[in-house]
Amino acid sequence: MSRAIILCADDYAHSLPISRAILELAANKRISALSCMTPSEHWRAHGPWLSDVRDRVDIGLHITLVDEVPLTKMPHTAPDGRLPNIKTMILRSYLGLLDLQEIAVEIRAQIDAFESVLGFSPAHIDGHLHTHVLPGIRDVLLNATAKMNPRPWWRNINDNVPGILKRGIAAPKAIFLSALGRRFAHTDVAMNDGFSGIYAFSPANSNYSALFERFVIAAGKQHLIMCHPGESGDDAAHAGLRGGEYAFLKSTAFTECLGRHDLRLGRFAET
Repeated sequence: MSRAIILCADDYAHSLPISRAILELAANKRISALSCMTPSEHWRAHGPWLSDVRDRVDIGLHITLVDEVPLTKMPHTAPDGRLPNIKTMILRSYLGLLDLQEIAVEIRAQIDAFESVLGFSPAHIDGHLHTHVLPGIRDVLLNATAKMNPRPWWRNINDNVPGILKRGIAAPKAIFLSALGRRFAHTDVAMNDGFSGIYAFSPANSNYSALFERFVIAAGKQHLIMCHPGESGDDAAHAGLRGGEYAFLKSTAFTECLGRHDLRLGRFAET
């Protein structure tokens, strides 16, 4: 019998074309999870559309602590009204320079924005550019979600190095991210046990079909592949690559790839 893996589409509500693409894939069971950016100006308009696919996918929260405009005032973290880039957040987290009280208030606001629009708590938690695993932030998040019922599952970005090398895609980046997530992977929460989907967002990687064929190699028992589908004509960053992902995931080539590897899509509980 084929084994279930999780395929999670990130960045829901980041733009209309991204939301449209993710909704179509969810409706047709071409993804099994999706993650929402609640600080987005589009969230309150796009969030209610998810009621049509709630029975088909896990709907989670994409905690957003870099690059975007936060929901709350963060004078130390985002003094100019915009969150810092990922390199700054990584450096500050490992140097112990984060204002964790500001971050705790912002995370609570993002959870509240999710629940107020959808009427239920997120099925899972992950982070835009993986900030949810960073020192300080991960503890704030764990505290924020500890009393949720049901408790959300978490995205684990830690994976074994032999598997990363066997896939052979952006191995240095994947190993670096895996190392960032190593300590987080030992926390007492439900999470996936394998992770792939990382690649360099550059024109050289426009053949997503070939990439995905390798993402499924050495899949763990509860394996998660992240993806970023969208429409090529969007103004969002990397729109061309997002469009390539979307086109592949709609195609028969996608289902054929799963069949070759004796895999199927499943929600977290099924894995």
